[in-house]
Amino acid sequence: MPTYTYSAVSNKGKSVKGKMTALNDLDLEHRIRSLGLEIVNYKALRAGGSRFLGSVKPKDLIMLCLHLEQLDRAGVPLLDSLADMRDSSDSAYMRDLMSDIYENVKNGDMLSEAMRRHHRIFGDVFAGLVAAGEKTGNLSESFKNLADHLKWNNDFRRKIRKAIRYPIALLVIMSGVISMMMMYVVPQLSEFLLAQGFDLPFYTQALISFSGFFSEFWYLIFGLPIIGIAGLLIVSRTSPRVRRAMHMFWLHFPFIGQVILKTNLARFTRFFAITFNSGIDVLECLSTAKKVVSNMIIAEAVASIEQSVSEGNSLTMALQQTQRFPSLVVRMFKVGEDSGNMETALNNVNFFYDREVNDSVESMVGMIQPALTILMGLLMLWVTVAVFGPLYDSFSKLNL
Repeated sequence: MPTYTYSAVSNKGKSVKGKMTALNDLDLEHRIRSLGLEIVNYKALRAGGSRFLGSVKPKDLIMLCLHLEQLDRAGVPLLDSLADMRDSSDSAYMRDLMSDIYENVKNGDMLSEAMRRHHRIFGDVFAGLVAAGEKTGNLSESFKNLADHLKWNNDFRRKIRKAIRYPIALLVIMSGVISMMMMYVVPQLSEFLLAQGFDLPFYTQALISFSGFFSEFWYLIFGLPIIGIAGLLIVSRTSPRVRRAMHMFWLHFPFIGQVILKTNLARFTRFFAITFNSGIDVLECLSTAKKVVSNMIIAEAVASIEQSVSEGNSLTMALQQTQRFPSLVVRMFKVGEDSGNMETALNNVNFFYDREVNDSVESMVGMIQPALTILMGLLMLWVTVAVFGPLYDSFSKLNL
């Protein structure tokens, strides 16, 4: 189905621009008019694919899930709910997206199928959970679970950004201070010391040499790490072997590794709970929850759990065999299996990991901040001793 860019005007004369898929020009005009707009001009881009990538924010998806949940609970037909979302959205991109989904559902597609047409926005996990709701006849519960999952992800990302904001700012300031000292301050002081003919100790000579090296090759000192990291990221995207090695490295990196481990396990257990509570069988829950895990090593562990359960082993035994889950979490799963009350056990697991992830993030940031402060202090101590040490020695000799 071709995609068009269009310009239109509303009944109030407001100009509106957007992108929309349609069967042809007449279908495009019909879809634009269904939005209460009058088309001015349009242009075909290309056939197929979603043109909404990067335009739909997590907040928009959360609001979509919440509105569809409430409308479904109120007994509003799905097409009317989609039309309401389409007409009430403040975002032009969401309006165009919902218009496309509305037309596909109106033409006979299931909602999950219409969402899969925009795979890069909704993804297999989102559409899969909607499909589960369609299968069980409980779409409102699926949208509620999706909204909770998206909120948790959004809150966690915001928490991470807030936590690392100060260390990043401190690192930038420290880099600026080092650059100023090595390129301007130390050269002037070293010229003064050399002009006086002082006997310079090794740490002063080392500072002068490092300052000269930094002044000449500063672009390499700052540029090579950036180029190296960017190159490694590009290679990891094209080579699963390199990506797996990187994931293994970060998983065993001090402090950061524990945060990555607990974050991925928290995502797995939370989404496993969401799918299980939606009435999906355990194997399908494992298969779906595996897709929300970002670390390849943890994903392989989840795949081994899925394989073990498919061979007839209990979920508890499969979790224990991976040696990735804490014994407390394994015991919670065991209590849930033995009592038949897995929902309560999964809620306890989610509570455990929410607390563990928060503590791990705070602990990691708590280690980074003093480490950078100590590094800055050591650098200042080095410069102070290297510069004022020879001066103090010369003054001591004069007193004698």
